[in-house]
Amino acid sequence: MKLSNDEKLALVLIVAGAASRLMHLPPNIAAVTGVTLLAGFAIRNIWLALAVPIAAMALADTMLGWYPGVLATYAGMAAGVFLARGLLLPKLTALRLVGTTFAASLAFFVLSNFGTWLEGWYGYTLEGLVACFVAAIPFWQNSLIADFTSTALVFGLFLLAQRFVLPRGAKA
Repeated sequence: MKLSNDEKLALVLIVAGAASRLMHLPPNIAAVTGVTLLAGFAIRNIWLALAVPIAAMALADTMLGWYPGVLATYAGMAAGVFLARGLLLPKLTALRLVGTTFAASLAFFVLSNFGTWLEGWYGYTLEGLVACFVAAIPFWQNSLIADFTSTALVFGLFLLAQRFVLPRGAKA
């Protein structure tokens, strides 16, 4: 499979963003949403767009340790890829990027915390489900900060590199 220069650039930014999980940052501060949105936007092959950020996170999880909710986490990442394809590919604008970032953050929050509830930590009742989500709200504050910051950073770097680094005519 031949990758465009845009896709190669996106791959580098995705792996670098995923590596943020290996840094000693506060809880829920990582570039997960930024890299999944960039993958969905910049990598044309849907399977590769899904595989690259998930594989990068799986590599980090191999180093950090696996946890029971990993499938729910990866489902949340996949949601970001699909949201980017549906909302950003028609036309990338600042407003669309902000809205898509929020939607991806919310999807990740819902899927990952539903996965936590399925692990049985809060009991398998409606009250347990509500308690699980209420307990997660403070962590979502950190996630929102990281999601908007990482998305702005990876898209900013991507667009700057497209404009100033990549050879003319190399855009996908």
